[in-house]
Amino acid sequence: MNYQVINTPLSDKTFSNRHYCLSFKGAYVKHKDFEMIKGIGRGWLEVVHEGLELELDNTDSQRAGRHDLIYNQNKPNNDLYFDELIDKDIFLFYDPAGLNYAHFFFNLFSKILYYEKLSIPNLTIGIPEDFYQEEGNSNFIKQWLDLYLKDKPIDIIVFKKHIRYKISNLIIPNVQYCFPEPIGEGLILDKIKEIANKIPIIKTNSKGCYISRQDTLKRGWYHKRELLNEIELIDQIQSKLGYDIIELMDYNMIQKIQTFKSYKNIIQQSSASAIGIIFSGKENTNIIISHPKMEGWFNSKLINFSSYSGAPLYTLNGGGECVENLDPNLIDQNNLPWELYDINSIIEVLLNLELN
Repeated sequence: MNYQVINTPLSDKTFSNRHYCLSFKGAYVKHKDFEMIKGIGRGWLEVVHEGLELELDNTDSQRAGRHDLIYNQNKPNNDLYFDELIDKDIFLFYDPAGLNYAHFFFNLFSKILYYEKLSIPNLTIGIPEDFYQEEGNSNFIKQWLDLYLKDKPIDIIVFKKHIRYKISNLIIPNVQYCFPEPIGEGLILDKIKEIANKIPIIKTNSKGCYISRQDTLKRGWYHKRELLNEIELIDQIQSKLGYDIIELMDYNMIQKIQTFKSYKNIIQQSSASAIGIIFSGKENTNIIISHPKMEGWFNSKLINFSSYSGAPLYTLNGGGECVENLDPNLIDQNNLPWELYDINSIIEVLLNLELN
């Protein structure tokens, strides 16, 4: 097949086999309704080149550097119809995991490292409409990109739903890093911190805060990792510590960053929002009440982030249990409801940390 490999070497050589983009002349792009397959969203984009659909969601082949597997030989598509012609060089900003808060920063935003390496004049970023929303659960993507793009002469084209585009030159970046791989995230941490450093600290109403997950329940979020006695925990944190209770999904991106930069103590459960430790500094103590399924792999990543940012980190492990069996229709083994054994003991630990 006729495509060009554009080598885009990065200074961190951990996954040097991944450091490339692919260029496709005369590709067709259509933003579709995604499919939920065992709890994982797939198929937001149909991209066709030379009569075959491209396999954009096969992260395993991308991690292996197998760009020869980009064409899906089982999906011929000879449709030459298009609604709009884009006679430009387009950098495709997409990853199937990108709507998840943590995966956005690492799986998707990390691809901007390739964009910055490409010396193509007037290279435009193309992003699916679902990934560039003013409102809704995933509006943090647009808000973060607005921070990144401020004062940069970079244009964005949004692929509207169900519109088929023909693109003169579509550049598809390979995966750079996949959360939660144990190594290889250094460059994207630098880029995240660079942006967060521009956001000023604010005065807070109290010494600390608890980041509640009640916001995810109100929005009907797709995972099932609910702390069943969280309301009791919230009541005690308010009454015994006097901390602010924050529902982070109600905050814009700047406010999210300020939360982790401004409070002295930040308490939360194991969740994607914990990557906010990267925004914190040595003045901000982060305390994680660990989900039983996430005490190992997830906390090891948070330790990395804490070491990087200098923010003190405490993980409270062994304080709860999962209360249901895994839904066989879900891939993610961590999405189980859970319960704290003894909230009074948790509060006692938090009070001791408060005194230190």
